[in-house]
Amino acid sequence: MTVKRLEEVVTTIQDFEYLGEKYFSHWLEMGEVKGAAKGRAEGEIDAILNVLEARGLEVADDVRERICQCQDLDQLRTWVRRAVAVDSAHQIFAE
Repeated sequence: MTVKRLEEVVTTIQDFEYLGEKYFSHWLEMGEVKGAAKGRAEGEIDAILNVLEARGLEVADDVRERICQCQDLDQLRTWVRRAVAVDSAHQIFAE
């Protein structure tokens, strides 16, 4: 490979890196934001289940499934607050 061709290859690689940063960074950031939100939701889900179980309340499969399927952070936080005071796990869903 000649020096000129090597320079062309290096320039092409640098161009791809620049274009990748320019056009794909937005999508990477969106992925990071979604990943962080999912992590927060998982933390709230764990908190709800841990509180209910620590209080000795039975968590039926349907309750566990509804909690685990929820990705609404505000709703999950509401359920965490309710989990400390309810008499049964089903009551966290009461409006």
